[in-house]
Order: sequence, then structure tokens, then C-alpha cells
Amino acid sequence: MLRLIRSFSPVACLIALAIFAAHTAKADDAATSQPSAATGSITVTVLDSDSKPIPKARVQLYSTKKVSDADSSDATPSKPKAIAKGKTDDDGKFTFTSVATGEYKVKASQKSTGSKGSATVNVTDDAPSPSITINLSTPDAGATTAPSTQPAP
Repeated sequence: MLRLIRSFSPVACLIALAIFAAHTAKADDAATSQPSAATGSITVTVLDSDSKPIPKARVQLYSTKKVSDADSSDATPSKPKAIAKGKTDDDGKFTFTSVATGEYKVKASQKSTGSKGSATVNVTDDAPSPSITINLSTPDAGATTAPSTQPAP
């Protein structure tokens, strides 16, 4: 019996070492296969119908990525939530920072007039800091947008 235990002990150690090494390798692979860090930005300029900047306009950033059918099997569709929010400065500008690559929708509004507008923008490795302009209009007139891929200043 003692001989069986002595011969089994090194085998058990080797098995434990192999299992540990496999888990360590998986953890290392997971760290390197993650998407790149969120290093982009989106600069938004909000203008009124006379093309004048709107200070303190509310801006919200939404991901356009859809939830797959597998993720929402029995769930009722919910209202999308903004992933970032802010207010424009005196020049009508706001910059969303630390944005990962992907497609986003930016919504802008001015509470005092009820004016709204939106634009879709892509953050890519080639254009990590796009700029967009959103022209607000009254609720009945519709909004116009002018996306630009110029880097933010």
C-alpha cells in the first residue's frame, strides 16, 4: 500500500501542475484577446437654426450595437440608455473622451426651446477622434446633421 501511495503522489503533482498551467494560459490569452482600450474621442458642436453655438445644450452618447436575440430571449425591449452625457461649453462644444472604436449615435437637445437633433458617428483606428456638428431645430421642423471625420483640435 505504501508503494502505491509513493507512486501515485508524483503523478498527482504532475496532474495538478498541468491543470494550473492550462488555467494560467487561458487567463493570459483572455487578456490579450480583449478589444483595444478606449482611446478615441468624439467632439460635438451644437448649433441653432441660425448656425450660432448653443451653450449648455444637453448631449448624450449611445452605442448603436443591437442586443442579439439570444440575449433578449423573453425580455421586452427597453429604452436605450446613454453611455455618456454632458453639456456644451460657451462655444457649443463638448467632447466625449475614452471612447472605444465602434458606431455611436449622439443626441443633442436644448430644454428651453425643445429643440433636438442627432447624428451617427464612427470611431475607428484610422479616425479615432471624429468631430460632428448637430444643428438643432424645433420639434416640428426636423433636425439636420453634418458629420465630419476631421480630428478634434
